[in-house]
Amino acid sequence: MTLSDKKLLFKAQNIEMRFPSTLALQGIDMEICEGEVIGLVGENGAGKSTLLKIIMGVQRQTDGTMEMHGKPYEPKSPREANDAGVGMVFQEQALVGNLTVGQNIFFGQEKNYRIGPIMNWKKMYHDTEKVFAEHDIQGIKPSKKVNDYDFATRQMIEISKVISRATSGDPSRKSVILLDEPTSVLSAQEIQKLFQEIRKLTAQGHAVVFVSHRLDEIINISDRVYIFKDGRGVGQFTHEELSEELLYERMVGKTTSKEYYKENRQCAPENDAVLEVRNLGLYGYFKNVSFCLHKSEVLGICGVVGAGKEELCDVLAGLEGHTTGEIVLEGKPVRFGQVSQAVSAGIVSIPKERREEGQLGSLSIYENISISNPKAFRKGALISEKKQREVTDHWIKEMKIRCSGMDSDMNSLSGGNAQKVVFARALCAGAKVLILNHPTRGVDVGAKEEIYSLIRDATEQGIAVIVLGDTLDECIGLSNRILTMKDGLVTKEFICQVGHKPEQVDIVKGMM
Repeated sequence: MTLSDKKLLFKAQNIEMRFPSTLALQGIDMEICEGEVIGLVGENGAGKSTLLKIIMGVQRQTDGTMEMHGKPYEPKSPREANDAGVGMVFQEQALVGNLTVGQNIFFGQEKNYRIGPIMNWKKMYHDTEKVFAEHDIQGIKPSKKVNDYDFATRQMIEISKVISRATSGDPSRKSVILLDEPTSVLSAQEIQKLFQEIRKLTAQGHAVVFVSHRLDEIINISDRVYIFKDGRGVGQFTHEELSEELLYERMVGKTTSKEYYKENRQCAPENDAVLEVRNLGLYGYFKNVSFCLHKSEVLGICGVVGAGKEELCDVLAGLEGHTTGEIVLEGKPVRFGQVSQAVSAGIVSIPKERREEGQLGSLSIYENISISNPKAFRKGALISEKKQREVTDHWIKEMKIRCSGMDSDMNSLSGGNAQKVVFARALCAGAKVLILNHPTRGVDVGAKEEIYSLIRDATEQGIAVIVLGDTLDECIGLSNRILTMKDGLVTKEFICQVGHKPEQVDIVKGMM
């Protein structure tokens, strides 16, 4: 049966989502028919989650139209989306573990089962059994607590809850169910169980939108796949046309620009290892991570959401304490209980959420730059404001920070200039290792290029850098080496010599 032979359930045309500093979605078209599993793939930040939020009524698009059951669809809230026949199961489950299955299915609808002050549990559990029977789901007891079931079964409980609300109790009404990374913490056996249940749902005419970074799963379960890159749709393929190579190539897109990432300034790492990580682990997030980081080296770490790279950097920066292995800094084992200890030792992190975590917005530029190293500005028992201002003036000129003066507060700066101040503070703190978590997120192209120059400046001073790039382009272009992570493990290491950089497709394979 071709797409034209199927009954259209949902349609989106020319969807655009514009934020103050970025265009998250542009020109997105999508059709979903009854009985289909639609795969949705793309790199982190490609726009997948933004589209799901629009469909679910969490956000309103800035342009474009949607239809559901052939009628205009403009949900202003998840409840309105439910009323129209759309439901979503988020990656973090929304079930209440210490309540029964039946209480979760009809959470918020208790008045329908209350006779005065008394709850009619028998009727609620009977109706719960009807919900499961309508969706051909077996082996779940309505009176049993949710926490007594494994994660895969809880997924099906939540899916049943979502479908029940989206169909308004009418099993003949077909719904669209959005599944955001539903397999991220499932075993292989649990994934197969989930896939069987998804197929039961589509056999009844419901449609499922399945988002995953695991391309083999996308190919296995999807009838059609939409591919996103940089907020645009770059391909739509049927199950018969799919291959991992095709998905890799469409997701990755353009090649690296040598000039943009200042590859001609890429330093050769020195022999001295400034940081060693030996079998490092954080329970539940990553394990057995080992690598050496040398002076003047840029080490890129690539992985999808949940791969463990963010948590690894949190441990190195003192935000989390590791549970296994050890960290060795300049030949000495270290363990950080807080960020200030890591900074004092010479490991400084620049977080991706710089407005919330990386800067003190109500303080001036000179206060932000000098706050991480007060000892350098001490004169006797006091802090020398004169010295603070001299150093700040140096960094404003050195980094070409566009501002009305060093007394300007941080909230008045653009994203790129605010990031330069955060860089200046890190270098002023005497960093030996600089951890850059998405250093160019939310800044324009010109500011990005200036930040890349700052990274090269740091390595020329002997500083070692760990970078979690905003894109694969960025990570490849900046790095001397790249580690890929998947499911908390390091999967591959790539050498990134100038003129012999790895292909993006190869990096993606290590991540997937």
